[in-house]
Amino acid sequence: MKFIASYSGGKESALSLYEVIREGHEPIALITTINTDEGRSYSHGLSGDVLEAVSKSLGIPLWLVKTSGEKYAENFEKALLRGKEQGAEACVFGDIDIEGHLEWCSQRCENVGIKPLFPLWGRPREDVVYEIIDRCFVANISTINTKYLDKKFLGQQLTDEVAELIDATGADICGENGEYHTFVSDGPIFQHPIAFSFGDVTTNGDYAMLPVHLICKDNYKTCLHTCGGTDVACDFALLVDEVASMTGLLHSLVSHEGLKEELRFVCDIIYNLSPSFRMGMVLNEEDFAKLEKLTLTHKDDLGDKAKIVLPMGCQSASVAHILRVKCKALVRQLCKQNRANGLLYDLTNLLSGYFYYLAFKLNKIAGIEEIPFVSRKR
Repeated sequence: MKFIASYSGGKESALSLYEVIREGHEPIALITTINTDEGRSYSHGLSGDVLEAVSKSLGIPLWLVKTSGEKYAENFEKALLRGKEQGAEACVFGDIDIEGHLEWCSQRCENVGIKPLFPLWGRPREDVVYEIIDRCFVANISTINTKYLDKKFLGQQLTDEVAELIDATGADICGENGEYHTFVSDGPIFQHPIAFSFGDVTTNGDYAMLPVHLICKDNYKTCLHTCGGTDVACDFALLVDEVASMTGLLHSLVSHEGLKEELRFVCDIIYNLSPSFRMGMVLNEEDFAKLEKLTLTHKDDLGDKAKIVLPMGCQSASVAHILRVKCKALVRQLCKQNRANGLLYDLTNLLSGYFYYLAFKLNKIAGIEEIPFVSRKR
């Protein structure tokens, strides 16, 4: 079944999207409403560029619904109708147990003739929070209601410990009464993490907020030129060497001549990420464009259904899955160095997606069916 999803950028919308994709349904778009007075999303206050970055990482088109409060329902229904015209049979919502929300969302869908889906409906709020954590979604607290929570919670990633601290205050652990909102930057349905930083705290009545900013994508101007000691620069160089070496291993396992040539190019790209070898501007936009084309080719060859499967299969596909994870680690190293900008960061992010789709391609060539991921309840 094709569906659209009401997506706020927060934890429940991310988990509900994950649940429906895991059931084998196909997302065709995310719907996010933008407050025309503020130029940011309702409730979570996210800017358009942040939401576009999330859309790109999820691999799902984003429809921004710019609307005033007076025409909110009307404009939301127009977006639902657009989804229906493009084949969507349902819209997914992240609501848990507030009857007013259920009624409003259901009425909007009924008015245009599609089904409302509430994957999280009726679950204990505590279970929802811990499932978000267990599924490895990276959710940082971006807004709090100061009547319930101290400002010390702002910016913190939602973990078991943080959830317990929230619960201990007497606030709802899930924030369903407006105690807090989160921004989700990574997780099992993300192709790569969103590089972001928080701005200075702003206030609006009882609410304190941290604006979410993308770490700027800029031209490839500077890089690390030395590696020594025990600093993060050295860790990055060592990890690059490991990823390049594992790409060489994958090259040795692949017999398809076209893929062997492709992996030779990719291995060269990876080695040039290392500050130990790179002297000046070696990588360029042409390298990025070629790698992006290879990635999209493998993705298109598989069709556009999002898949959540176990990282198993033939030997070469398993190595590709390990490389996907290693490339995500490279991204995180760049974030630690405050180097999450420019071509270096973009290439590293793209490499994770490349190996993700290559793993599917290698299993397909080997005639091996992907093994679906089976969720275990907490």
